[in-house]
Amino acid sequence: MLVEDHADLRHVITVLLAREPDLEMVAQADSLAEARQHCTLVAFEAVVLYLSLPDGNGADLIVDLCEANPNVGVLILSASLDPTSLQRVTLAGADEILDKLASPTEIVGAKRRLGSG
Repeated sequence: MLVEDHADLRHVITVLLAREPDLEMVAQADSLAEARQHCTLVAFEAVVLYLSLPDGNGADLIVDLCEANPNVGVLILSASLDPTSLQRVTLAGADEILDKLASPTEIVGAKRRLGSG
């Protein structure tokens, strides 16, 4: 699942992952509320999660994701990697953290390590 509020970036990441035969995007959300709905409706192995969302901080979603699927891998993408945010997402259960400007290779590699769905 991809949780990102910027439609253009969501599209780029979706296209990038669609080129990889072992990866599948099963759901997309542009808000915490929409992502929480997907948690109950869609099975997924990993989540690419942006922190700054219109209805809150993506870190607040990590606990919900892990409760819905204890084995879910969580990749955080953020434009702000300040120490406070890093500590918050790490304590919440994020598995990997990348700068939002990470290369496509880095994003695909992290997604692959965390799961395909």
